[in-house]
Amino acid sequence: MPPNYINLLSQLIARPDFHQNYFPEASHLQPTATADLCEFLGEEVIYHTIAPAITPKLYKIPQDLPPSIISALHSQGIQQLYSHQIKTLKAVRQGKDVILSTATASGKSLSAYLPILEGILQHQFTALSIYGLKALTADQSQKLADLLQLIPEPARPRLALLTGDTPPKTREQLLAANPSIISATPELIHYALKGVHWSQPWQHFLSRLRYIVLDEAHTFNGVYGANMASLIRRLKLAVDERGGCSHKLQFLMLSATVGNPVQLAKLLSGRSRKRNLNKSERLVWINSSGAAVPERQLIVTKPTHDANSDVARIIMFLLQQGQSGICFGNGRQAIKNLWATFKQEAVTQTNSGIESQVAIFYGSLTSERRMEIINSLQSGTVKCILSTSALEAGIDLPQLDFAIIRGWPGSLQAFRQRAGRAGRANSGLIVFIPIAQSPLDNYFAERPELLVSAESELVSFNANYPIDIAKHLMCAAVETGIPATKLKHYFGKSAPQIATALIEQGVLHKSRDKLWAKGFPHKDVNFRGGTGASTIQLVDADTQEEIELLSAEIAYREVFPGAIYRTQNSDGCLVTYTSRSLLNGKAILQNIPETRLFTIAISHTDTSLKQNLSLPQQIPLVIPEVEGNVQTNSTDSNAIPAQAILELAWGEISQLVTGYQLLTRNYQLTCLNRKCVNYREPLSKCTACPVCGK
Repeated sequence: MPPNYINLLSQLIARPDFHQNYFPEASHLQPTATADLCEFLGEEVIYHTIAPAITPKLYKIPQDLPPSIISALHSQGIQQLYSHQIKTLKAVRQGKDVILSTATASGKSLSAYLPILEGILQHQFTALSIYGLKALTADQSQKLADLLQLIPEPARPRLALLTGDTPPKTREQLLAANPSIISATPELIHYALKGVHWSQPWQHFLSRLRYIVLDEAHTFNGVYGANMASLIRRLKLAVDERGGCSHKLQFLMLSATVGNPVQLAKLLSGRSRKRNLNKSERLVWINSSGAAVPERQLIVTKPTHDANSDVARIIMFLLQQGQSGICFGNGRQAIKNLWATFKQEAVTQTNSGIESQVAIFYGSLTSERRMEIINSLQSGTVKCILSTSALEAGIDLPQLDFAIIRGWPGSLQAFRQRAGRAGRANSGLIVFIPIAQSPLDNYFAERPELLVSAESELVSFNANYPIDIAKHLMCAAVETGIPATKLKHYFGKSAPQIATALIEQGVLHKSRDKLWAKGFPHKDVNFRGGTGASTIQLVDADTQEEIELLSAEIAYREVFPGAIYRTQNSDGCLVTYTSRSLLNGKAILQNIPETRLFTIAISHTDTSLKQNLSLPQQIPLVIPEVEGNVQTNSTDSNAIPAQAILELAWGEISQLVTGYQLLTRNYQLTCLNRKCVNYREPLSKCTACPVCGK
């Protein structure tokens, strides 16, 4: 019987000894192309700034590194190291944890792996690298594999890449080779820990584990961060249970865009106190970069009412200038529609066929298709990628000249990650296209200097949220058993009360001074939040090949029977399907001729409260004084103060898809001059407006 997490939370809150605050507040290009683009955009440009190039701070490679590492670096053309790479090497040698927050493309990965490889070669340690995205895992693992290949056998450390795309048999083969480094996603480690007790390779790896790398640490936010922190707790327990020493683990956390790096590092590692024998700080923060930075230019346009057309024209212009780059959109449908608009723009400009140089990239594509797109970009077959956030973090694409950001991505962190994809090797151009219908887009269009000067947002999560702790306690009890006397040590101050509640439910048991559980509680943990982790496989009805893999939540809205669904094939063409069925984890899609028709799901969302968990609390609202605005009733003794009443409750959010709308998308030439009387009016067979000439 699975735990009743609703009753658990209600029971804990009602207890007088559960008095701590477990719901805390969040803690506080090339110049010629750029000039041509500014001229091309004309009055649409509202902000243009140049960040000058920065010269590197270089130092000799330390000669006390293992000779095989020095030789491998020389073979890659690396004769010197950046200052922050030297600092990281020294800190790790001293047994420190490190949070490295230098800029994008500053060589953070090499900073981490130089001391790790030294520890592996000299002491036979092992290292676990955790990446939040499969594409990022594959990209960083390939760069590491290239370096390892230059270390002679038999001393060469073995690398195992383990993600959801790695077939189970391949995983077993990689683990059987006793790898020194494992690169994986959090979800894979989460499920893999369940099999540690019968896996000799995993036990051997954990007994020697010394280094844990958390790349793009800023992505571990909210629910995702809380689950990551609990996974680290389970890893520490597994290391100790297999003969290792979790106290000697060293965390190397990397992020270019986090606003509170030290606090985040301590939350993830669970090391908030000084624990060294000499009482010095265990964590070292390195934020001063010694890397070279090419010149980068930022252009911000006026908010647009026709984003796809404007972005398509800019991409077309830059491709005709011989540039290559990436354009980010906020969702799969957004970039698919953008590609369709770009194709129409190509026809209008009598440049049909150029659309084959533009590829669509998003997370639900098969791993083979994602790799094919990256390889095509590197070979020059593809010149521009239209991407969702799937290519936002970490992936090294040094050949990109420009990055176009279509619409505000939700945070400065995301904006700067996207901007950082361009100009990594040479000068770069970033173009921000605000959407007129979005308040946040308009806010940053009015204050574009914030895009450069404002600090990135803070990353915050509650590492001790009772339900999260309860779920991971159950997982650990199945994996290794939890020493009853060390509940607080591994899972925090609230763990004894939570364990007691689980024992009272009969799902957690004490035996031989350990807490044990049965079953498969891992399925209750959804690392990134949302409604569930189930997926739907999209299958071509004719070839029976997998097209994509969608989350069930998205699939019910986009591939319901009768829905029209589009994706790009390996030839760069947008292929149109209609869904024949959606059953048993599969959607069967039938290829149909290209059409202007598209479908939008008709859905209804309902929220209902199931169980109150706390008494209502009155929260006074502070109304900020606005210059020039006289607040009425400020001296009225009978005025009722503004307040909000908040109540913690367990609820259910349900969404029902009942049908769909069948719509037609038409493309017509229009005048794009907002000052013209013909603005957005159809212009039949005209290449320029007869009134204003634009």
